Amino acid sequence: MPSLTSDRATGRVTRLAGFLRIAGVLAAGWGVAYTVNGMTQAPATVKVPVTLGQVGPSSGSGNVRVEVDGMGAVVDGWFAGAEPAGLTAGVPDGTLTLAAWGSTRLEQALGRGDWLVGGLALLAVALLLAPVLTSVAERRPFVRGTARRLALAGVTVAVAGQVATALPHVAGMLVVERTGLPASAFAPLPALAPWPLATGALLLALAVAWAQGERLAADVDGLV
Repeated sequence: MPSLTSDRATGRVTRLAGFLRIAGVLAAGWGVAYTVNGMTQAPATVKVPVTLGQVGPSSGSGNVRVEVDGMGAVVDGWFAGAEPAGLTAGVPDGTLTLAAWGSTRLEQALGRGDWLVGGLALLAVALLLAPVLTSVAERRPFVRGTARRLALAGVTVAVAGQVATALPHVAGMLVVERTGLPASAFAPLPALAPWPLATGALLLALAVAWAQGERLAADVDGLV
């Protein structure tokens, strides 16, 4: 009976590793397709995040149009409230959505760059962590190279999270320049995203602990 239970657990972990690989491939494919689709939309309207010094509490969210004091009208465009995935209305960090006609392929690509980078990063992390799960399923958790895979996964999450956050804002600054808005009124890049950094740090800490386990396992093998 213990053997049967163990085999079931091994099977679940193996299936999880396979699911992780499939999810990574699907995420990367979606990110590429979504970005390419955006590039085909040029010169239609592009919606990108921009950050002002301060926006009043009546800014709204989603597609609610916003009047920005001293900014004037946007040529062939408008300001809207923060995207639903962003900050809620009334948070005085100045995050808004800038919508403008006459987009370029680069603006569209960068505007959706968070999906592209996120999808590719998920694929990379899946390919790195799936062998870790497989080695655990095979009762060889401290096989050589596992700690390195965890460390690379942590670095990937931390770096990709910052790049994914920054790319739409880079698109925003390109749209600001193209529409003739005063660039000095906008912050060029957002603050560092905390969750990717925290997740990356956790994976790196796990990699350090795992490396110690690999060394102990190697020492035991050397004594056999």
